Amino acid sequence: MGKHASRWLCWLALAALILVGCRLDSEKPAPKTRGKKAIRIVALGDSTTEAGWEGNATSVYPERLEAALEARGIEVEMINAGISNTTSKQAVERLDSDVRRFDPDYVIIQFGINDSWIDASLGKTEPRLTLDEYAGHLTTIIATLRADGAKPILMTANPMRWSALYGDELRDPALGFDFDDPRGINRLLDVYSERVRKIAREQDVPLVDVSKRFEAYDHTPGQSISDILLPNDDIHPSDAGHALIAEWLTEILMADITRD
Repeated sequence: MGKHASRWLCWLALAALILVGCRLDSEKPAPKTRGKKAIRIVALGDSTTEAGWEGNATSVYPERLEAALEARGIEVEMINAGISNTTSKQAVERLDSDVRRFDPDYVIIQFGINDSWIDASLGKTEPRLTLDEYAGHLTTIIATLRADGAKPILMTANPMRWSALYGDELRDPALGFDFDDPRGINRLLDVYSERVRKIAREQDVPLVDVSKRFEAYDHTPGQSISDILLPNDDIHPSDAGHALIAEWLTEILMADITRD
């Protein structure tokens, strides 16, 4: 075979390889269009967040928030990290296991009732956590989440009312609670809620002021806070209360999601 013929055959072989390669490429399926990533939300709180404990509302705010967002076309993965009788200190301790490992987009944070509670029946005269300890834990949670790229949302705790189930151990006059005032049980909680407002301002964190909004509901003619707290409990939100909280959270999240 001559030199020119050999070169010609090499060109033919190369052309054939190119054609085969083009044909194989054309037979590959087109890349699938990636669907919009679901927004992952963690609700971090205590018994006012946790679902399923006996006597609680039928549907708590995380479930209602998920439904409300999905009704607006937002795909949501909701994780309820509420645990009864926990404080912000325990929230910091379980932040890795209950929140960060899920790589959330948003984290709703609500503590205060247990933090400010005095275990007088155990001989205690001071809150479970000091105000500065409480604030420090919330600030730590916010900083940690932001470093991960998550967006924190703060909520004040809902206000309480005296109940036959709670509060008798607080009757010691030395503790300073006014049992003649229907709001007397909130003596310390009000102070802790005010600190949450301050943190939200200083840290530029969205805030749902459940405390103020529940009290505003109570002062609206024809309405009572007893409508939005569990009957014979008066500490935890009822279904109506959780529905309001979910509504307020939906407003904040929709504003942020649509802005992005």
